[in-house]
Amino acid sequence: MSIPVRAVKEEDTTEDSAKNLYITVKVASQMNELDPYFRVRRNELLKQLMIRWCARADVGDYKTVRFLDPEGTRINVNKTADEFGML
Repeated sequence: MSIPVRAVKEEDTTEDSAKNLYITVKVASQMNELDPYFRVRRNELLKQLMIRWCARADVGDYKTVRFLDPEGTRINVNKTADEFGML
């Protein structure tokens, strides 16, 4: 199963004078009943997003599913949203 992942919007939040950036990521899948939006930190590994999506979809291990960017390239689990170039 291939799952395209795309950054949808960016939002700024501040916490104790430290600036944390979050983005909202839309995960499009063949399982239409799922809520496809996830809020992730820019410096969080994309592996965490994949694990959360698989838990919500009751798929099991995240390694059994392919996560792709909009161009069809497979997403590296050891990269962050910033390193991957998401908005």
